[in-house]
Amino acid sequence: MNPKALVFFDLDGTLLNKESKVDTEVVEALEQMKKNGNIPFIATGRSPIEIQHVLKETPIDSFITLNGQYIVYEGKEVYRNRIPEKTLVNLKQATEERKFALSFYTHDKIRATRETEVLKEAYQFIHAEVPSIHSTLHLEEEVLMALVLNTDKTQDAYFKKNFPELSFYRNTPYSMDTIPKGNSKATGITELVKTLKFESIPTFAFGDGSNDIEMVEHVDYGVAMGNGLATLKEKATYITASHVDGGIVEGLKYYDLI
Repeated sequence: MNPKALVFFDLDGTLLNKESKVDTEVVEALEQMKKNGNIPFIATGRSPIEIQHVLKETPIDSFITLNGQYIVYEGKEVYRNRIPEKTLVNLKQATEERKFALSFYTHDKIRATRETEVLKEAYQFIHAEVPSIHSTLHLEEEVLMALVLNTDKTQDAYFKKNFPELSFYRNTPYSMDTIPKGNSKATGITELVKTLKFESIPTFAFGDGSNDIEMVEHVDYGVAMGNGLATLKEKATYITASHVDGGIVEGLKYYDLI
């Protein structure tokens, strides 16, 4: 039987609290919405290995990770999209010239090209383990997303200009998510819906950051967290409370999902 609705949740600043954990009332709300026939999804820039604690703490078993690059529905892979090797070689060279670290994300691992203080700070910021060094992973496995580690925002323009085939999302002060141009959480939702033939099922999304804008605008009903960007709120159909003030539960109740 098809679900009644597909509901996509960003993690940082949305589903998670300030300690990168899921509050008890949010877990209970997710359980209730699932009992009501709705399917909750994680929709995040993080990798599958970085969301395992959320999958264990909640009833969620479906996710769009790496900003739409890797998708799983009810525990089974339904889509993946790689960054071309040549592009990664050039991107690595550009980061090396600037003494930036670059992280490579496959579907099941994260490795970095070099050790830097910014690398450590970036992963500490999201309460994640700092990846080990494997600077040639992009030559050996499919890389689905990269992370440019730098705090100098004046350098962002260089990457956007010289790598027009890529999209760069600065979601933290320490890094830019990097994926193929034209791909996003929104395109991930499109691939999911098309693959599973869910075109007639209503879609909802909750988010707060720059990589959520396309997703919130794309779905039928987009919810912006109170702590979210002003540009995101302009695209939303509803603005809820912040992620630490019951925003998830409020938004789910507003749309009668619980």
